[in-house]
Amino acid sequence: MLALLAVARRTRGRLQPLFDDVTVPQLVLLDAVQACGGEGIAAISAYTLLSQPTVTQQAAGLEAAGLLSRVPADDDRRRRVLRLTERGEQLLAAKRALVANRLSAAWRSLTVEEQSIAVPMLRHLTVLVSELA
Repeated sequence: MLALLAVARRTRGRLQPLFDDVTVPQLVLLDAVQACGGEGIAAISAYTLLSQPTVTQQAAGLEAAGLLSRVPADDDRRRRVLRLTERGEQLLAAKRALVANRLSAAWRSLTVEEQSIAVPMLRHLTVLVSELA
């Protein structure tokens, strides 16, 4: 498990040179905002396994950069939720494509048997890691 976490950290470092305008953690947060930003900071925090203060701080930077916005929630106008701006959506789509190209090259290097084992194993490891948090 520790080896998996170490590889994940190294992967993040190796992906960073692909992005000159956003960091990998910022990209993760943009992805989370797209996935569940309409549910608020707590949902993003749970999705990313980051603390709510960390999410709030990172979101403020992304808002200042024009990549997301805080808007009143539909169900309770006093509560704020996060949404990607058009620029944020475009940036996220472009960066996802870069990451997908890198990962697909690694995936193609696996045999069919390795691929059939990898998917269920990665899903299982994801559950295990999320339970540690």
